Amino acid sequence: MQMTGGVAPRWGRTFMLVGLLAAALHPGLLEAQDEAPDTARERVARAMALMGGEARLRALETVRFDFMTQWQQTGFRALPATDRPSFERHVDVRDYRIPAWRNTREFGARSIVNVVRDSVATTDLGRGAQPLSIAYVDERRELFLYTPDRLLVGLADARDLHSAPDTVLAGELHHRVRATVDGFEVEVMLQEASGAPVLLRFAASHGNDFGLVPWGTMDVDVWYAGWRDFGEISIPTQWDVHRVGVPYRRMTVRDAVFGLEIAADSFHVSPELRAAYLATATRPMHESRPLRPFEIAADGLAEGGGFGYPLGAVPTSEGWVVIGAGQAEFNLESALSSLESAGVEPVIGVVAAVAATGNGGVVAAARRGLPIWTSGSARPYLERMLHAAGVSGDLRTVSGDTEVGAGELRLHLAPFSLPDAPESLIAWHPSSGWLYAPDVTRAFGQRVVRDAAEARGWSVRNLGTRRAFRSDGEAR
Repeated sequence: MQMTGGVAPRWGRTFMLVGLLAAALHPGLLEAQDEAPDTARERVARAMALMGGEARLRALETVRFDFMTQWQQTGFRALPATDRPSFERHVDVRDYRIPAWRNTREFGARSIVNVVRDSVATTDLGRGAQPLSIAYVDERRELFLYTPDRLLVGLADARDLHSAPDTVLAGELHHRVRATVDGFEVEVMLQEASGAPVLLRFAASHGNDFGLVPWGTMDVDVWYAGWRDFGEISIPTQWDVHRVGVPYRRMTVRDAVFGLEIAADSFHVSPELRAAYLATATRPMHESRPLRPFEIAADGLAEGGGFGYPLGAVPTSEGWVVIGAGQAEFNLESALSSLESAGVEPVIGVVAAVAATGNGGVVAAARRGLPIWTSGSARPYLERMLHAAGVSGDLRTVSGDTEVGAGELRLHLAPFSLPDAPESLIAWHPSSGWLYAPDVTRAFGQRVVRDAAEARGWSVRNLGTRRAFRSDGEAR
């Protein structure tokens, strides 16, 4: 995953108003902006003292964290209970000298051990070690960046450390410092009253990560809270990570041991395993999955693709409509080439209506000038992806019954709401009896959609969902 550091351009806009408010509360504040580097270093030193002092933080070479992570589904609905979190306990052991990271992840009775060195990643699923995607090397770099004690050491070492205008968060004055740390251009808010770091901001792209690649370069916020002592070291134990302006995950430190002895083989990667990693695991995740060539089935639908690719394509009297955009530009472009080889032409548009991150291929559709039919719930995802890529697309939100083509050889699009996916859509292809519900993943949703189809008088022979072009289920 290529990561690029950069101060997010929205900072200037976001903090202009709070900066003015701070100036009103503290006269002369704006005149103090861009203070001497010594002022910033004094503020970082104060924060380091709160954690145990610069000498202790610099002496830290090893640590063991026991985490509970709450993963939150990225979404843009203005309702609090729609993040549908999942939980993961993991034990994180690090040696900053290498640098190396050993992360033991627990899923019920099952555990996975990931070992990430400076430039290679491996995993053990209980069947022996094997290569792990390069995306985990990138994750290790970012994780070490926003670990609070490492962040402060990085700030102290930065040659370009400087102060920015003070700001107000939740009615309280905070100092801001900026610097380049491990290649990232970061901004940190330090509570004026205590000196504690409260918020880290930077921008990063994650071109190797399957789930994050659609966002392009995104703003990342890390909020810190829950301070505790662990021997002579004190750190915040709650790290809330936000991406593209919404919660992404909450990491809670259940326990921490600093300066522990680590077995010599804890981070061992054999030369053979390193060679296997370099041969198989350095491509982006979304490019490493094989494409199953598309073929036109007996009922006239084109199916193939595979994980991360568009689901298929359906014919209309005007041309073919691709179903699903795929995870990234690469996936849609690869699918279009395969569809053309199968005789699927012309392609007249794409239905990209999954209210989730798996729509990155819309960038390729926009570059080709293809219409993109979407839903009200999926549109915010697509807009952010197109904006990050610097392209504008022909987005067509389905807010009423819409026909693509005519007669039996048409695709009928209609707005449709599910309990967990309001403002979604359904697509009906009469000539094949195929029904598509992009936000359905479970049997419950399939039942609701089939009931709606029956009420409309549609005879469903196959149902397409977020994960499958066809699912079993004859019309009832």
